[in-house]
Amino acid sequence: MKICQNRAQRLVFVAGLIAVLAGASVTPALAQTTTIVTNEGPVNLLGLSTSDNISNGNASGASVTTIDDAFNAVNDDTATGIDTDQAPQQAEPSTAFPTQNMRTQATVAVTENGSTTDADKNTNQAEQSVVIEETSITIGLREVEDVGLAAIGVRQSDDGAGNLNELIWRGTAASRATFLYENGSLASQSRAISSLAIEVVAREAVPPAGANSVAHALVRARLDWLAAAGRSDDLAVMVGRLPNDDDWLDWKKWLVEYQLMQRLDRDACAVVDSYITTTLDPYWHKLKVICSSVQDDASSARFGADILAASGVEDPVFFALVDEMLSGTEAQAFDPALVEALHVVLMDAAHHEISLDSLAALPPQMAQGTVALRYLGTDARLVSTFDGLTRGLITPQEAGNLWRSAATAPELAASALARHNSGPSPLTTAMTWRAIADDTSAGRVLLITQAMKTDIAAGNGQTMLPLYAELASEALTFSGLDAVISADDSQSFDAVAMLIAMQQPDSNLLAESGFSTTEAAATNALMQMLAGGEWNHRAFADLDLWTLLPVIEALGIAPGEQEWLDFLVVSDNRDANYKPLSPLLLRALNAAAEKRRVAEAVLLASWALDDIPLHHINPQDAAVIVGAMNEIGQTRTGRLFATEVVKAHLLSRFSQMIPAMSEMSLSVPQDQTALVTGDGMETGKETALDETIQAQNDAAEVTGSTDENSGIETVVDSVTQQTTQQE
Repeated sequence: MKICQNRAQRLVFVAGLIAVLAGASVTPALAQTTTIVTNEGPVNLLGLSTSDNISNGNASGASVTTIDDAFNAVNDDTATGIDTDQAPQQAEPSTAFPTQNMRTQATVAVTENGSTTDADKNTNQAEQSVVIEETSITIGLREVEDVGLAAIGVRQSDDGAGNLNELIWRGTAASRATFLYENGSLASQSRAISSLAIEVVAREAVPPAGANSVAHALVRARLDWLAAAGRSDDLAVMVGRLPNDDDWLDWKKWLVEYQLMQRLDRDACAVVDSYITTTLDPYWHKLKVICSSVQDDASSARFGADILAASGVEDPVFFALVDEMLSGTEAQAFDPALVEALHVVLMDAAHHEISLDSLAALPPQMAQGTVALRYLGTDARLVSTFDGLTRGLITPQEAGNLWRSAATAPELAASALARHNSGPSPLTTAMTWRAIADDTSAGRVLLITQAMKTDIAAGNGQTMLPLYAELASEALTFSGLDAVISADDSQSFDAVAMLIAMQQPDSNLLAESGFSTTEAAATNALMQMLAGGEWNHRAFADLDLWTLLPVIEALGIAPGEQEWLDFLVVSDNRDANYKPLSPLLLRALNAAAEKRRVAEAVLLASWALDDIPLHHINPQDAAVIVGAMNEIGQTRTGRLFATEVVKAHLLSRFSQMIPAMSEMSLSVPQDQTALVTGDGMETGKETALDETIQAQNDAAEVTGSTDENSGIETVVDSVTQQTTQQE
């Protein structure tokens, strides 16, 4: 018996040593403590296993008792880490935590000849006991799961464009991080700041200090923040790693709906099957009906629906859509107020047209999923695409492709523009761009200027700039420009040239076509100055944008020695009415940046900007944000933000150049017609506005969004795949 025990001990020793050596090459997810597992299903978020989760001691041999100790072990710092500085993060990100090359004395040290020292053997024996007794591991934390819970996030790829590392929360207390999540907001007017803020919130990182005691509140606040930002894919990754318990049940329901919306039927239905065996909640059994149907088991789906009906479940929308899905009987009209997210998922499964009212039932956290819906009605498709564009979920090129692929023919551009000008909305914005894109006459230039003027006033100038700059570049190649220029006194063409110079500063189109005006040349010089960092006083003088000097100087572009008195011959915008940002938020931002609290500084910058139009912000305050981004090593974001501020001011100048629509004559070319797909009739330019609108409605009813939507499916699938690759 004793011999057997000795042999068993030797085997255990060898197995433990192999496990320790294998663990040396594994990327830890919590500094020197834990690794987050990347499997799809709910897991123990600490992820302890014999192969890739070895709990090492610190350099002195003391046990790790708090997340702060783990944090200090990473940074070789004996202080609490609250007020210590962190070097600016200039390096490219790595999927591995910094501890990968910072092994402590607890790590097995192998000599050149393959042998180990006596001290190393002692360390190995200590680690073997950890491996063998995996189920009873304790590292002094009150709840081990809470540490892993606070650390969940989206692991960044090796080739990611960002330059954040896993220590972005260094120096920030968990309570402060929760406060920022709950009270801050996304900077909707700045794509640069909002994108960085989203990455900070979503990414996998070492949690803030003290996260183990407030893990649930911290994670809930993160999820709510990402939900409001519409970051569905990031949410899906994080929710998929939450434990299967009642605390996260609502988010688990959301995940199943989102997976079905994304056509990840296998993943979604596996979760549904696990729940229906343990609960009588009608919600899960409704989802089981949907799963049975999409898995081509119509009899089980019908049986499940009949059981729900016999049980007294009242959901007329659900049962109407199930009948349509299983029998092909078109569902009767129902109250849009009764539609929920589950019903929208069922509509897509039943090939039932999803109206604009039904689309409105989806919460913001479903924003990325709407792109994958194939059976959106025409209006719903246009609006969902605009929403994805404004949130940065799809590119302008993808948005243009989706709008062009809408089931109905474009209406007259002049009619669409008139309605858009009278009451701008996401729907009129999309329909107007689509109508103007279909116009191939020289008159498109006049339409573009009026559409952009309306979009700028509605706060969507920078969103629509790439789309209209593309149409403007095309318009300069059309025949008949001379007649339009003569009638317009070149005013609209000068403004359109500014748009092209703003969006395509490297293009030679303006010079080659002879449309390089003073404003366009100054705009081009200003954009080149932002990109190259070389001072050019003419860009400010010709555009009279001297108030932007603080923003330019914050980028490190030094004016040098200038005869400033010579520039006073023109106005310096002293009467501009700027809106100051919150002084307290700016001071807090500066303090966080000085102490290199990266995540804290980014969220404070986003909070300070809120939804204020960038050209209304005092340039001195905008310069503070640029300086803060530079201070924490996010120089690229600082430059992008400064460019957004400059573009906002240029668009404001563009808007001032364009006369009111009532002062212009928007003639419609004789050969432009609005096609009515219902009966093949053609309507000329003399068609009244109300008749044109009715024609579009009739066309939408005829084409619908049923199985004939095969034309748009290719575009939808393409955009979905591109969006997934970008994520």
